[in-house]
Amino acid sequence: MKIKHWQGYGSVNAKKLSKSTKGGITTLKVEVSGNHEYGVVRDDIYDLKRWLVDRFDKTAPDCYDIGYSYENGYRRNGSIDEEYCIYTFTWRN
Repeated sequence: MKIKHWQGYGSVNAKKLSKSTKGGITTLKVEVSGNHEYGVVRDDIYDLKRWLVDRFDKTAPDCYDIGYSYENGYRRNGSIDEEYCIYTFTWRN
């Protein structure tokens, strides 16, 4: 789905790759891709929760109770290169 960029203008693509709960811990994986002058990598959990987590899971706890990691890079999409980032969010239920 196309979503507004965290910076407040422009858009990027986002999709939920997976969501699972095991042993009382929920894991949510989200991929963001596209080209934006500020990129698709954000390392502030407050912004990430408002931008991505709330969009894909309305039951997530406060942003300071969520752990996250990400992997990013570039890939070819047709004739252009685009940036991508796969975020993994975890929290206790």
